[in-house]
Amino acid sequence: CRRGSNHLMAASLHLIVGGAAALVPTPLSARIGMPQQAVAPRQLPRFGTVCTAAAASSAWPCLPELQLHGVPSTGGFRRAAEPRMSLWPTTLIEFWGAHAAAWALASGVVSCYALGASAWAVAGAMAGLASTSASLAVLLARNKEEAGTVLSLSGMLFFAGLTALLHTGIQTLAVSASGVGAVGALPVRRSFMVLGVLRKLRSWHALLALGAACFALKSSNKDRLFAASRARPIGVHLPTLALVNLDAGAKMGSELGAQLAEEAARREEAGEPALGVANLGETTPLAALQSFGSIHPQYRVMVCGGDGTVSWVLADIDRLGKAYRPTVAILPLGTGNDMSRVLGWGKFFRPSFLRARLEALGRARVALIDRWDVSGTLPDGQSRVLLNNYLSVGVDARASLLWARMRAAAPSLFSFRLLAKLWYIVLGAPELVARTHRDLSERTRITCDGKPILLPRGCQGFMICNTPSYGGGSDLWDHNDGAPLPWRDRLQTDAVLPAMDDGKLEVVAVANVIHLALTLGGFSNGIRLAQGGQISVEVRGPGVPLQVDGEPFSVGSVSGLAALEPFRFHMSRVGSSLMLRGPSGGIGGAGGDTAGGAVELALADGTIDKATRLALLEKMARA
Repeated sequence: CRRGSNHLMAASLHLIVGGAAALVPTPLSARIGMPQQAVAPRQLPRFGTVCTAAAASSAWPCLPELQLHGVPSTGGFRRAAEPRMSLWPTTLIEFWGAHAAAWALASGVVSCYALGASAWAVAGAMAGLASTSASLAVLLARNKEEAGTVLSLSGMLFFAGLTALLHTGIQTLAVSASGVGAVGALPVRRSFMVLGVLRKLRSWHALLALGAACFALKSSNKDRLFAASRARPIGVHLPTLALVNLDAGAKMGSELGAQLAEEAARREEAGEPALGVANLGETTPLAALQSFGSIHPQYRVMVCGGDGTVSWVLADIDRLGKAYRPTVAILPLGTGNDMSRVLGWGKFFRPSFLRARLEALGRARVALIDRWDVSGTLPDGQSRVLLNNYLSVGVDARASLLWARMRAAAPSLFSFRLLAKLWYIVLGAPELVARTHRDLSERTRITCDGKPILLPRGCQGFMICNTPSYGGGSDLWDHNDGAPLPWRDRLQTDAVLPAMDDGKLEVVAVANVIHLALTLGGFSNGIRLAQGGQISVEVRGPGVPLQVDGEPFSVGSVSGLAALEPFRFHMSRVGSSLMLRGPSGGIGGAGGDTAGGAVELALADGTIDKATRLALLEKMARA
């Protein structure tokens, strides 16, 4: 129940913050290493005021619903809102995340209070709990799936740890109360009231831990229980060429290449459609496409890599110059994997799902993605590149450039996908203070379909997007206002619902690195500026970085970032590429689309020619 979740979260936050206030009386602080003189009785009312304000703020958003409960809406009282994402929990995952957020807030308040009292050990412990709780809250808030095994186990460990923490606090407080008759400034009666609240919190978190454990058990068993009843996957299976980038962000290329070689041998022995495997560290996509296509007149391509690898392959398919253009699927091995997310192939790859992914190719639906020409005076002496996803200028491109240079200098530090993402945060954090690109609006000129577009004053970065996923799954445009902390719009053109095959680009901006972090965390949207089909950009003066599809310019340069050369470019659509969208029933499911396979069969038996095939697939993709 949405309304019930609001009330429950507010109540939980009240109890947690109140419990935090009760955990810092004078005798207890002495037991955990805080000097007794550091917590003077005169400080407790001030801290209580802070806790009361924090708790009251948690209940404030619920007041309109309390007032409206059971009262029909009237024209001047409250307008019915469209469905949108909320800060309040509506699913089990969000419910767990709300608890984690409440603990992050409460422990953060206690940490700040302990820091002011010079209790460094307590401040450090509470700061650690706050960061852990906040990290889990962000993870759960961004997850759009059901409570899977990993998330349920994480929730179980978190709530079990909190149960143990509360139990320790109860024991310590009970000993203090029984020994002195009062706890610091708290009288005996108040001490026992606090103990009662803490015991209820302990029981509640123990139940949450038990529930999370049950969900983990259910999630781990449900696929096995129903595996036998699933229908055999349908679809038309063609020869497949797998192009593997060993150096992609997740560093799983070697393991995947070995698995693909085994699968190729099995298919050859079983007489199934061929599976070709090409290592992009030893050959180019163009050479692999020409070799495989000379043997198999009809085939599909599966790109095993990140967004940069996909762009490379699509460019080489264009260079083939043949009437038959293979459709392209993605097996995500990169860091952000934005194109894979948009096309429904997921945000990462699990080796145990390789066979299911290969089977899903026959049930995938054809999709189109626009390709954009970016030409002009670009860094590194280049004059033209192609764009599929997005480009960025300013603060985000700066972090990308530093990340790419660091990866080139020390590749061992990027052995894991999560670690690679962490380096983005570390390298972007100095901009909190430096604000290197605070004058970007004064140095940049943008036109969209011939109309000048003004950057907000003080804006430190902007992005031009073709797809709705940016920086690992964030929707900067956010046309539904789904972000719980929406940013004020500066839209200067007409705009329609964005799509990756509509012949239009979206221009968005970020105010600073904090705003960028909020957008990448899914808590805010970008500043929407413009939408159009012809965009020109000019950046005057040195020191402004540029990246296209996650690949920054000047990676190999030995000069500092302040020496980056100015640039100007124009963007226009040059066509579209045939992609494959993940099956509607999921990669491991039985549903999917077979119309694309029927078109391939019609081409194989001579019913249609290659030009008709291409026209049909494009019509199907736009239907």
